[in-house]
Amino acid sequence: MKRHSISRLLAVAVTAAAMALSAVPGTAAGGKVDGDRFVVPAFGKMRADENTRVKEISVRWSGADDRDYVESTRVPGIGNIKLVCKPQNTIIKLTADSREPETQMWLAKYESKDGANVVAVKNARIYKYANANDDGKGGTGRSAHEGLNQKGHVENWAQGYAYGLISQRPGRHQSAGNAALAPVTSFYLTWYWNGFHEPRAYESCEFKLRLVTHYDEQVGLNWHGNQDASGNTVRTSPLPGYGQVRLVCEPGRVNEQTISLDPDLDGGSVYVETIAGEGRVEDHVETETLEYDSVTGLIGPVELPRNGMMRLMYTVPDGNGGWTYRWFYLSAYMIVNNAEHPELNVCEVAFGGGARTDRAGRSTG
Repeated sequence: MKRHSISRLLAVAVTAAAMALSAVPGTAAGGKVDGDRFVVPAFGKMRADENTRVKEISVRWSGADDRDYVESTRVPGIGNIKLVCKPQNTIIKLTADSREPETQMWLAKYESKDGANVVAVKNARIYKYANANDDGKGGTGRSAHEGLNQKGHVENWAQGYAYGLISQRPGRHQSAGNAALAPVTSFYLTWYWNGFHEPRAYESCEFKLRLVTHYDEQVGLNWHGNQDASGNTVRTSPLPGYGQVRLVCEPGRVNEQTISLDPDLDGGSVYVETIAGEGRVEDHVETETLEYDSVTGLIGPVELPRNGMMRLMYTVPDGNGGWTYRWFYLSAYMIVNNAEHPELNVCEVAFGGGARTDRAGRSTG
């Protein structure tokens, strides 16, 4: 039985919005867009449990000797991820165990460029079949990567961070609506290097990556072609400690493509950042805060991006007079209005939680 408190609801909306803004690039944590120095949010504290796999790797070296340029680890159920930091090559690289499924590594990259704080949404994809009509010759290799340099050559100095999702679904030549999915892994990456145009003794680098896989949070929605979409346009999945996540992705220009949360207890809110494209943060990040709707019993719905990412902070009652909150991440790619070739319509939505933390932790990843 849900419980509802107006005063508690108002309090959480204000608190969630204030705390969320402290971690948004371009505000308190990220510095002013055209003003103070660029700030990389800290990793924060992490609470793991029996349903959560956490991995952290780093590349760290300085000076002329004893350099380990590369570090790698497994992404559960999907493949290997590698950090490479060399004076001529700074990348994060994903290698899938197989090209048969569609593997995606979405990330939102934040950094300072030409005197402004900027963001870029990237999707490094690995696949054998580019679309429903592909014969298998239009795909990629088993690896894909995202470069962390800003221009054609690696800069002398650079600093930034990114968060994202690694997910997998059947190839686009196959139906995906009822397929079992590999666990989604969220990640948080920071990078810093210096002196790459200087003598070797002055060069240094530090990359750090945290991977978080929650085996008890299997949330996603996929279909390939309008025929596959039939009966597969709505997915409701449990989110332990929060409620039920409801994803909707219907074909058609004016139909619904949204995410909402049905909380276990009445009340709560969601703070949302929707990120698409590449450029200044204020031009490519849209923010909003939505409160619990007592009529529908939902937090949301929030419209999904057609080709982009979302970072969401859900705050819900914990049943003991307090609140539970956490960052979640979503990637979405969809073509829903190809009337001439409806078999080429597609919807691929992945959702994954970041670190489980207490309020003091404020973990980004």
